[in-house]
Amino acid sequence: MYQVLFIIFPNRAINRENLGVACNIALLLEQLRLIMKHHAFVRSVAPRFLSYKPHSDISPPSGPRFSQYLYFLFAPTLIYRDEYPRTKKIRWKFVIQNFAQVGLVIFYFAFILEQFVAPVFYTFGTQPFEPMWFVKNIIDASIPGILFFISTNYLLLHAWMNAWAEMLRFADRLFYKDWWNSTSYRMYHRTWNVVVQDWLYAYIYKDMYEIVVPRNKSLATFTVFLISAIWHEYIIAFAFRFFYPVLLVQFCGVGSILVLCNVLVGNISIWVSFCIGNGILVSLYATEYYARYNCSPYSDYYADLLLPRSWNCQRQLAV
Repeated sequence: MYQVLFIIFPNRAINRENLGVACNIALLLEQLRLIMKHHAFVRSVAPRFLSYKPHSDISPPSGPRFSQYLYFLFAPTLIYRDEYPRTKKIRWKFVIQNFAQVGLVIFYFAFILEQFVAPVFYTFGTQPFEPMWFVKNIIDASIPGILFFISTNYLLLHAWMNAWAEMLRFADRLFYKDWWNSTSYRMYHRTWNVVVQDWLYAYIYKDMYEIVVPRNKSLATFTVFLISAIWHEYIIAFAFRFFYPVLLVQFCGVGSILVLCNVLVGNISIWVSFCIGNGILVSLYATEYYARYNCSPYSDYYADLLLPRSWNCQRQLAV
């Protein structure tokens, strides 16, 4: 119930205040981070007390102190432990450098949007377009798409995580591995975000594999992809205020199949797919975003909520 309420109330606040996309994404990411942390905390601590029998010879479990819980809430990890390896001192110069890089990357995001995305898509819905316009812009959008992809990885998993790790003297700095050298999609998903990957493995995959569907590796893996895809799509849907499940199809459909097959496609093929996949995401989401401004809504409320308005734009112009 606590987790459900933690989803409902922030979303109501986001819709009521009518915040911008960037603010929505920041709030939703923080919401998701706290949900994952609280699940990890309860999942790790509860078995100690559930397995304890009051009249047995086993000593009662020592519950985590509030200071340990509070440290976990801010530590750059999603796996709960009572104690973590710590460094001896804080290098404040290193902290300032990383936070400065966070600020620079945010300005770089704005530059990419203003130079490569907005000038191309802001007129969608105001004039007719040929079908080849969509194909051309998917190809062109691969440039801002891959720039967004790399910059987001650097901002969150390098600069932001290292800054907080240094301030909290958190010694385990393995937030990502060499995902850019991946030769298969399974290798990529295991290396590009170690923080989230560890949480998914410890609290979703293992519970599915050992408890829910014993020894069914394929179903456990698919469940991990389904949950991850739903959360990604949830953030985009509430941040942009429309439902357009492109990422859900890419992540849960195509992505899960490629990982389950575990085909060695080669590093060049991986990077080509990154460019094309991110180009599709940027192109379709930007098209729908500006269609919400320039195109008339569907007459039915639920149809307008669930169906992309960009599908109906060209038909309206033809009429």
